[in-house]
Amino acid sequence: MIMSLECCKGVNHYSYEKKTALKQLKGIKRFLVQAYCWGLVTFAFFIPVIQLGYWAIHYFEQAQLNKFAQYAYNSLSVSIIASIICIIFALLLHFYQRLNQHSNHIQGNTQFTLRLASLSYAIPGTVLAIGILIPYTFADHQINALLAKFNLSPVGLIFSGSMFALISAYVIRFSAMALGSIETSLQKIPPTLDMASQTLGSHGIKMLRKIHIPLLSKGILTALLMVFIESMKELNASLLLRPFNFDTLATYVFSFTSDEQLENAALHALTLILVGLIPVIWLTRSLILNSEKDR
Repeated sequence: MIMSLECCKGVNHYSYEKKTALKQLKGIKRFLVQAYCWGLVTFAFFIPVIQLGYWAIHYFEQAQLNKFAQYAYNSLSVSIIASIICIIFALLLHFYQRLNQHSNHIQGNTQFTLRLASLSYAIPGTVLAIGILIPYTFADHQINALLAKFNLSPVGLIFSGSMFALISAYVIRFSAMALGSIETSLQKIPPTLDMASQTLGSHGIKMLRKIHIPLLSKGILTALLMVFIESMKELNASLLLRPFNFDTLATYVFSFTSDEQLENAALHALTLILVGLIPVIWLTRSLILNSEKDR
């Protein structure tokens, strides 16, 4: 009987959620906690940003604005292209999995693809760049050798020596972010909505375009911003896979910091911070609004 009572006591202990009120700090404890939190933000963010802002103004003439515009354009173009490809890949893969959720064979293949894509984010950028560079270089040499057999002029390094390799690295490395965001948003759409749209004549891509994409707009925008930010900041893969005479903001800042001349690249570094800060503020604000709606 004692054992039974103890078992019932344990079940009751773990079966019911204990709702305890949060403890309100007052006096010196509240001041110390606030000082600690604001101290972290001040020393880790505000002071470095202020220093970069001072250097950006003081060394504005040495910033080489013509090159700054070119490097900013390079970073934006590559990051936007990679973000769009990641979104399209994530949408098609998860939508295909949703349409064939009763097929074990298709579910197994899509789950394997999702696991493989999720592992890519854990791979260091240098390792991923080398893994991309080897097959792309081999393909370039094979294409040029084949053209030489037919007495045709070589096309050069169309894979390993162009933006194709760099965009491929971004897509492989950051597709996990897009997949996770799209999957979370897609799970909020009930399957009955798919059945209703199919009954009304919307199938396949038409259903995705007219039904799912409008409902997934917030998740798509979140995934787009996440991939875009990470692509803008990516350094290791950019250093190894960038084409000749092609620099991004990240590689330009690295070239000066390695020579201990960060003040000359302060404007470029500050631009990277601001570009990454705007989406973070938007995402934080959306999370706060969602939490207030759930209350």
